[in-house]
Amino acid sequence: MFKFPSLKTLSDSLVETILRYKWATFIALVKSILLIWLTEIPYTDGAARSQLTRLSFIATLALPLALAIRLSEERQQWKSYLRPTLISLAAILLTAYYFTLDTEPNQTDTYRFLMLLAGAHLVVSYAPFIGTSDKENFWQFNKTLFLQFLNASLYAGTLYIGLLIAVQTVKYLFNINYKFNIELDLLIVVSSFFHTVFFLSKIPAPADFKNDYPVGLKVFTQYVLLPLEVVYLAIIYTYLGKIMFQWKLPEGGVAYLVLAFSVAGIFALLLLYPLRQSMTERWVSIFSRRYYVALVPLIVLLFIGIFRRIIDYGITENRYIVAVLAFWLAGITLYFLSGKRDDIRWIPVTLSILCFLLPIGPWNIFVVAKNSQLKRFEAILVRNQILDSRHQIARQKTVPKQDKDQLVSIIGFFRNRELRGLEPYFAGFKQKDRSDYQYYASMESSLDKFVISDKKENSGLFTNHSSQFAKNAAGISLAGFDHALFIDASEDKVISDGHVELKIEQDGKMWALTRDKKKVTVWNVSDRVNALHAAYGTHAMDVPQDSLVLFHGSYKLVFRSISSSNNSYFYGNGVLFYR
Repeated sequence: MFKFPSLKTLSDSLVETILRYKWATFIALVKSILLIWLTEIPYTDGAARSQLTRLSFIATLALPLALAIRLSEERQQWKSYLRPTLISLAAILLTAYYFTLDTEPNQTDTYRFLMLLAGAHLVVSYAPFIGTSDKENFWQFNKTLFLQFLNASLYAGTLYIGLLIAVQTVKYLFNINYKFNIELDLLIVVSSFFHTVFFLSKIPAPADFKNDYPVGLKVFTQYVLLPLEVVYLAIIYTYLGKIMFQWKLPEGGVAYLVLAFSVAGIFALLLLYPLRQSMTERWVSIFSRRYYVALVPLIVLLFIGIFRRIIDYGITENRYIVAVLAFWLAGITLYFLSGKRDDIRWIPVTLSILCFLLPIGPWNIFVVAKNSQLKRFEAILVRNQILDSRHQIARQKTVPKQDKDQLVSIIGFFRNRELRGLEPYFAGFKQKDRSDYQYYASMESSLDKFVISDKKENSGLFTNHSSQFAKNAAGISLAGFDHALFIDASEDKVISDGHVELKIEQDGKMWALTRDKKKVTVWNVSDRVNALHAAYGTHAMDVPQDSLVLFHGSYKLVFRSISSSNNSYFYGNGVLFYR
């Protein structure tokens, strides 16, 4: 008869886990507190949110490192001084990393953090086996971690859904409104603390590891993963045959597909690794070798695809990583094809080294990507003779659409990462906060003035003009006006105060003004937007206020901002003054 575990059993298991993994459980608790604190702080408190984000990065990285140290200590039975030494070293490295983070962590900091986190988790997989040649127990150890992670995820997911239903039920039945973000807080507690503790509680001691192979894992890999791999292999080989028949270069995006397929195949083979020596499962060994042979032409396709992408559009962080992984995949494939050497530990070891090396040093992906995009930006400007003697954009030129699109894309690259480097190319550029939309919008506006595409396409064109940063933003005379009607054409199509009515017609192109139901005038807003576009480009936040005013007798419409979408829809907000 099935018996539920008693509260004493559960409490004993919890205490045992905490005592066994003191640092890991403590860090998981601190991480959960930091994340909950972060979710409850208002977005207006940017300094506090940035500080908590940086501390959360440190706690998240510390957790797998603490676990790797503890598991290694258990398996290798270290001398007493080694564990505190490694903990101190990890603390020093994490402290140094903390001070490299931007005061307001941006996309680059997040990208670097995710790479380091991936490397730290990979270290957990092989750290207990450093200095040994025990490949079989290495596989059993990682099999246990993998299955236990899935098990903990199932329990944590079920628990969270149950608690979420309970919270919503209480809200509905008792009309309770929580003053904190209870749904997100519960998610953090369950995913960061409960999941971690449950995962740790089921990791057996080194002496208790079992050398077994789960039947369910074999069935899943043999009858689900591998058939899918064969299907995808056939698809990619068909594509390879197509490009050879047509004798043209592959699409650049094919590199990502080939890499994903290759890594998934290697993962499937790792799941079947213990069966390779079984006399009843000889197909595993044969399939493994033939799989790596089949990868060789695809690796060539991978190199062609990613380097075509780099040649066409320059290096970005993703392309850099894919290019490095292409070399890694080629090395791993040659390693497993070069004889009877099949030490699978090299897979996580080499990947973790890449994760730790690529985000740091002069070769790091962020510096290389930035320099590549800068060189490409300048090369396009030079090729089209847009730069003047001061090396600034000052000559109006019509350029191929592809070149114009790439220039805009490069500005977007710098905007997303809040990077500097493009400023010298723009005359009279005003230094502002890089997180400010106007910082990069003014670059795009200047680019639109001087760089004209040879193919005019309205699709996706969005314009926005405002006097937000204009020197005379408030320099409009209101003498003789005694009434004001606030306008927001993005929200309302008819704005009225009972006497004066402004009606937005023809998707915002025409604004009809009436007073006491008598027509006063019709303003052509689209003409004003087109004039602003011609004078200031697609985006400008420093338009003189007097350029954003429409007159008619005793009526003055003062725009705060005015926008258009695809030259078909027009919006604006401001104030209508009249007497």
